[in-house]
Amino acid sequence: MRLLTVPMPVSTTNAPTSGERRREAGRARFTKLLGFMLRDISHPEMASLADWATNELGCLHTSQLSHIRNAKMRMLGVKSLDALGLINQACFHFKADNRDALNAMHVAQVTAKIEDIIARYEPLVDNERPLNAGDFMLVYLGHLDLDVLPTDDLDVDWGSVAVKFGPWLEELLIEKGMRTRQAAAEVRVVWTGPESGKDKLLLVLSGVDDFTDQELPTLWPHLTKVVSHLMDDEVTEDDLREMVAT
Repeated sequence: MRLLTVPMPVSTTNAPTSGERRREAGRARFTKLLGFMLRDISHPEMASLADWATNELGCLHTSQLSHIRNAKMRMLGVKSLDALGLINQACFHFKADNRDALNAMHVAQVTAKIEDIIARYEPLVDNERPLNAGDFMLVYLGHLDLDVLPTDDLDVDWGSVAVKFGPWLEELLIEKGMRTRQAAAEVRVVWTGPESGKDKLLLVLSGVDDFTDQELPTLWPHLTKVVSHLMDDEVTEDDLREMVAT
C-alpha cells in the first residue's frame, strides 16, 4: 500500500489538472478492484451480499455496479461505497470463522443462498487486513495505490472475452440509449483498424456473429477506441478487458 501525493501548482489552463488525472487513474484502479470482486459472482448476487453485510435493503443496486464496471460513474455514492467495504470485510471474517468480528458488524442472518455466494467471493486483503470503505474511497480518488490483485488473475482469456464481448456491447448500447443503427454509423466514422475488422464489428453489433479468440488480440486497440467513443470517456485496453471479463 502506498499513498500517492503529487504536489503541483494550481492550473490556470483548460488542460486536465493533476487532480483530474489523479482521480481518473483512481477510477480506473477502482474499476479493476471491482472487476476482481465480481469475477465469480453476478451483479444481483453482489447486491444480495450488500443487503446481508449492511443489514439494510437496497444499499447497492445492480445498475450502480454496471455503471462502475463500465467506468461511467463519475461520483461514487456513500451508501454504495459503505456497502462494498462492508461486503469485503464481512466475507473475510465469515471465511476466517471470526465470529466476534462478524457479530460486531451486525450483519443479517446467513442464509444458504448467502453462504453459497460467499463461498465464491474472494475478499480483497492488504497485509492480512480486509479492505474497507475508507480504503476503497482512497483508491477511487486516486490517493491510494494497492497491489492486492494476483498477477495471474489479471490475465484475461481471449476465448472468454470473445464469448462475452457481444452481449457486453449490447448491454452498453442499452445503457446509453443508443440504437444499433446509430451505433453502426458511429463505428463507420471512428474505426481505425482493417476493413474486415469493421465489417465483423458491425455483424457483432447486429447480433449476427461474434469475434473469435484469434481475431480479438489484433483488433482490441481499435475496439477500445470505438468503445471510448461510444462511452464518451477515455477507456484503456486493460480497462475494456476487465469490463468485458466481469
